[in-house]
Amino acid sequence: MGTFLKKDILVLIRDRSELIVLLAMPFILLTILGFALRGLLGGDMEALHMNVAIVQNDHEEEGIAQFIEDLKASGLPDEAIDTLGATAVEVSPIPMLHQMFLSEEVKGIIEITELSEAAAKQQLKEGSVDAIITIPDNFTYRILNKIIINQDSGSELKITLNEYSMKTNVLENLMESFVDTLNFETAVAQAAGESGAAGISEAEPIEVGGVESITAKEPISSFQYYTIGMAVMFVLFVGSTISSKAFVEKKQHVFHRIMLAGTSPMAYLSGKAIAATVISFLQLVILFSLSSLLFQSFSFESVEFWAGMGLISFLLSLCVGGFAALLTALSTKWDTDSVSYVFAGGLVTILAFAGGSFFPTTGMPEIVREIGNWTPNGAALTAYLQWMQGLGMVAVWPLLLRIIIITFVLLALSVLVFPKRRSV
Repeated sequence: MGTFLKKDILVLIRDRSELIVLLAMPFILLTILGFALRGLLGGDMEALHMNVAIVQNDHEEEGIAQFIEDLKASGLPDEAIDTLGATAVEVSPIPMLHQMFLSEEVKGIIEITELSEAAAKQQLKEGSVDAIITIPDNFTYRILNKIIINQDSGSELKITLNEYSMKTNVLENLMESFVDTLNFETAVAQAAGESGAAGISEAEPIEVGGVESITAKEPISSFQYYTIGMAVMFVLFVGSTISSKAFVEKKQHVFHRIMLAGTSPMAYLSGKAIAATVISFLQLVILFSLSSLLFQSFSFESVEFWAGMGLISFLLSLCVGGFAALLTALSTKWDTDSVSYVFAGGLVTILAFAGGSFFPTTGMPEIVREIGNWTPNGAALTAYLQWMQGLGMVAVWPLLLRIIIITFVLLALSVLVFPKRRSV
């Protein structure tokens, strides 16, 4: 086994292109992503600060007055008109919208300026504002008719963007949350038998920034997240690299000479799995060490912390060894290296996307997050993050168990697929 391990490490060291993929590429990507998204994962909203112009084409007081006039013309009792009129003033949507923008959570990232339509478009063109929110004519009147007496089709707020970006996406999500909250509470009030939105006192503040940590630990920084994300992604490439080298060995008859020397096929396959495990673990150690030294991503103070990180890294490396064994078995049986290229060129990207290497999956549907946590890289990433947040091994163990199960399945399949001596 030691001879096989030494051989595979020496072959890998001589292949500079593979070393660049395994070591340089993940470090370059985590550097770019870490600086580009610095602060966002830790709750710093300065990078999302934007200037937004509001074009007010509606006349709120006239809309409320017109609504009350319509109530009087409908022949309702004076007491009902007074009640609905008071409700109209209370739930008028424009003050609720301004209240949201003035909340502590929102005003820290969005600066509002009321402008005319022409001035707003000019400033948007010049880049002085990032977006325009247009409140259309008769907005108040139509919204009150819809949410109080369930007449009319309502109205819409218009958002004009110069270009899509992370900031403008946050604004769109904020406005959608505001409208969804208003629609939902209106529907609940109507279903409960109340008069439209009479059950709505005022819009509750909508949180759009910051991170609420469930432990006493600091929130995960962008450098920490992408160090982990790139590590669990690029460690998978070790499996395809080892299997591609095995195919070359077979083509150059190295594999046959090893068999003629009396080595059993299972010993050769085990050597590939062990080599991939050791190389994967070394890759993780190098990436974590460089990130810690250059970006202070992790502290070197706690032995317990690094013991947990080492355990997760070791189990993930074992799983990569399982991938290497299975890919080697398939390449040897089918006498092609296409399996390795398909794995490296396509499957790794899919696993990285589902596992959260590119971006956190917290905003994704529950089924996507669950699938991601059943991928070895996704389970490892979540385990790393939970361990870094101080949740302890009790919380991390179910994720590690998934990695162990996947490893056993991969190794069992590789043993079944790998050709026996008589069929080599």
